[in-house]
Amino acid sequence: MTKEYHMDQKRKLNQDAFKRMRDQIRSQYPHGRYLAIADGAVAAEAATFDALCATLDSLGKNPRETLIVQAGVEYPERATIFLA
Repeated sequence: MTKEYHMDQKRKLNQDAFKRMRDQIRSQYPHGRYLAIADGAVAAEAATFDALCATLDSLGKNPRETLIVQAGVEYPERATIFLA
């Protein structure tokens, strides 16, 4: 199987985990706190995006392989991103 397939599987796992944990995240973390979801669980949290990336790096996790969200922020189910 390709690397892209594995990345898609990780992405789906993390997105599904976020959907399941959304209410728990909202009640456990201050609004706006950055969270990284990896392997289906919250792997790290921090006050800023840069601090979260530094924490992930110290844990040996690649931020590009995690789902990064902010507590209390509502995200659309789908979004279209245009590449130039």
